[in-house]
Amino acid sequence: MEEVLNGGGHKDATFHLAGTKVIVVTDDDGQTWLCRRDDGAGDSAVPMDRLDALHEFADALASVLSTGDITPRHHSRDHCGRHRE
Repeated sequence: MEEVLNGGGHKDATFHLAGTKVIVVTDDDGQTWLCRRDDGAGDSAVPMDRLDALHEFADALASVLSTGDITPRHHSRDHCGRHRE
């Protein structure tokens, strides 16, 4: 996930709520990626069609909102800005 996010391009959509972070990124080559990190469950970056990725994003956001927990949870970072385990 970090490679995709740091590889260039632009963010199409992003949210970070209740321990879930979802970002839709389109890289410089035009490939769209659905990036997701869930606390305690790891992270992923999946290449997808842009519209499909945005639908997945919307579904993930709706799922988080339905829990009623919209508290952002911030992770500790090292001096380079990378997440610490």
